[in-house]
Amino acid sequence: MTMKKIVVAGGGTLGSQIAYQTAFSGFDVTLYDINDGAISAAKSRMATWDQAYAHEVHATPEQIQATNARLTYETDLGVAVTDADLVIEAIPEVVDIKANSIINPNRN
Repeated sequence: MTMKKIVVAGGGTLGSQIAYQTAFSGFDVTLYDINDGAISAAKSRMATWDQAYAHEVHATPEQIQATNARLTYETDLGVAVTDADLVIEAIPEVVDIKANSIINPNRN
């Protein structure tokens, strides 16, 4: 099976880095988080990965632009996982957060 679309559930420090590295590696990535505020925070974290990859990995501006073009963001879990080949869960180990994000995503 060829994987094309990857979903990362959780856009915190770990999830944002997983999503960015996966997109940098050439996959289309949807980052899911529980609300617009969490997505906004994830996007801010992702901007730091642009700078880190340029400096530490010597990523070219074209590579960074292509990476960002492969990233999408979603607050609806059902939409996020549509046609996903792989879902990576990176939600904090807090039962209430997991229950609200995965089991009952519309509860927020």
